[in-house]
Amino acid sequence: MSTHTQAEAQFSVALESIQGKRRIERVLEAANALLDRYSTRTDPAERLGLTYELIRRNLTPHIVIEYGDLALGAGEAENRPPGETVFHCKLQGPDGSSGSITASYTAPGSMGLTGPEWLAAMRLLAGISALGVGGLVTWPQ
Repeated sequence: MSTHTQAEAQFSVALESIQGKRRIERVLEAANALLDRYSTRTDPAERLGLTYELIRRNLTPHIVIEYGDLALGAGEAENRPPGETVFHCKLQGPDGSSGSITASYTAPGSMGLTGPEWLAAMRLLAGISALGVGGLVTWPQ
């Protein structure tokens, strides 16, 4: 490998690292905005509606959130193209209510996230959602 080729490879790795950091910062900004919006709402259904809209607008249009009698985006997860990255978790409320978040993604998406970055973003937002309903989140094995 020539010195020139080595330098190009190192530059490419450094550039990808910087771009990855910027993508993650955008996810953290979205999560902080969601938390700010949660502070103005106390109803779990309203909070999950905020999560749904944030994910649908910024991360993927293929999102379904179900919780108790609430069903947002029904059918969207089933309409996904094959080969997409899929996220699924279960929500459990303090009063015994339960639900789930299911979404799918094809990189790079509107935020330019890689598949693993998108999954990490979804885990973060699912955790915030669980806190928003006063419960917890689990990931099926």
